[in-house]
Amino acid sequence: MIGELRDLRTQLLIVAGVLLLADVAAVGVLVSPLASGRAERQKQYETLRLEKMEKAQATAPARGIHEKIETTRKQESDFLNERLTRHYSAMSEQISHTAKEAGVEVSRVHYDDSLSQRDIPAGFQQLSITIQVRGSYEQDIRFLNAMERQKMMLLVDGVSFSGMKDGQLTVQVKISTFLRSDQ
Repeated sequence: MIGELRDLRTQLLIVAGVLLLADVAAVGVLVSPLASGRAERQKQYETLRLEKMEKAQATAPARGIHEKIETTRKQESDFLNERLTRHYSAMSEQISHTAKEAGVEVSRVHYDDSLSQRDIPAGFQQLSITIQVRGSYEQDIRFLNAMERQKMMLLVDGVSFSGMKDGQLTVQVKISTFLRSDQ
């Protein structure tokens, strides 16, 4: 029994020594630069995390940019196909159709493509159209409104009244537009 107590005492001393060694090691780690390094690493991690969030917000508009570019190209193509023509005949047809719907009579159409092209993008040609129409005041106004609302880009630049005869008002309308060249 005394032998067993000695063995137990030896075992307890060994356990106490190991625990004391563990305490000394823990105090050493707390006092050493390793403990402050953890706090520094935590601070650096937090800084990097915030930086990552800021960059993610800054680049959010660029997400899906390929789809956005493709959509923009399609919209540009649709705009050009609907609003700008390659042929004088398409413009004449649109003007005649609009005049017929408004009930005015077109007596003269003059196209002028000799305008300065220096500020016009490549692939386009500026064109000025002068139209003389005759109808009642209401019909002339209806024609002007229809010209401004149609899909084809025909911009009314000026209107001048020439006179009135038999209840019919003669109006000269100056329109500008662009022609697309075949590219």
